[in-house]
Amino acid sequence: MKNFKQIIVAGLFLSIGSVGAIAQSDYYGVSPFEGFYAGAYVGGNFNPNATTTVGGMAGVNYALTDNILAGVEMQAGATLDNPATFDALMLGRAGYELNDMALVYGAAGGGVINNKGSYAVGGGAEVIAYDKVGVRAEALGTGEWGSSFNASKLTLGAMWHLQ
Repeated sequence: MKNFKQIIVAGLFLSIGSVGAIAQSDYYGVSPFEGFYAGAYVGGNFNPNATTTVGGMAGVNYALTDNILAGVEMQAGATLDNPATFDALMLGRAGYELNDMALVYGAAGGGVINNKGSYAVGGGAEVIAYDKVGVRAEALGTGEWGSSFNASKLTLGAMWHLQ
């Protein structure tokens, strides 16, 4: 029990020291794309007719190297057709930072599109437009589970990076 208490106390001091070091460090080297983000999108679903889609997204990115990020994103929205349908996708993402303000990425995952179990594969590009606000364009090829691609989802979005 005595060793356990010593480990806890040592861990506490290391944690306090780490927080102090982070507080004293410069902001340089931290990617503006790293961490949590949330935003909204507007665009279209094409299969082959075009319908408007609106919704929101939230996710998190982790830096694997200085330029490579990986993360997950949840998208939820509606396709404004007659009748309107619900869309929700969980996407894994991997991206490359071209510089401190621009990111290109690929995405793949699954969920529900037009009330049917579906998958999505594609990618996009994002730029930091102002401070922690990014804008992006994304293109996803989609299909129902067990079939080939039969539609696409093209969106423009804006998001706020919370780090």
